[in-house]
Amino acid sequence: MRGKITSQIFMKRYKKSLQVTTVLLLLLVPIIVIGQVTIPNPLGYDTFGELIHAIISFIRNVALMIAPIIFIIAGLMYYFAGGNPEKAKTATNMIKWTLIGLAIILVANGITAVITDIMGVDTDPYSLLLLN
Repeated sequence: MRGKITSQIFMKRYKKSLQVTTVLLLLLVPIIVIGQVTIPNPLGYDTFGELIHAIISFIRNVALMIAPIIFIIAGLMYYFAGGNPEKAKTATNMIKWTLIGLAIILVANGITAVITDIMGVDTDPYSLLLLN
């Protein structure tokens, strides 16, 4: 019996809060629809293409900073392999995959330009090829 009373009290509170929330949302909808409440653009890019270009540039810059560090680590691993073929193979694989990743990163702008051309997106083809 006590549990039933508690659940009824909870349901009354729940219904009351649901009604208040609904009324507040209905009061805010005209303001949002009219456009009086504007949300500023936190990214600072006007088009999707500019955003993609910025992301690619950021990834490229980070990769260009990390690649020499990986080359140094792989070179040290190769140097300290001490004739162990397994460790030497691991070091050469690191160098190989770093070179492949670096090549992909360096041609990413070209790949983006090709994809946008295939998809028929109307953009300036040279704006995507600019390097920052």
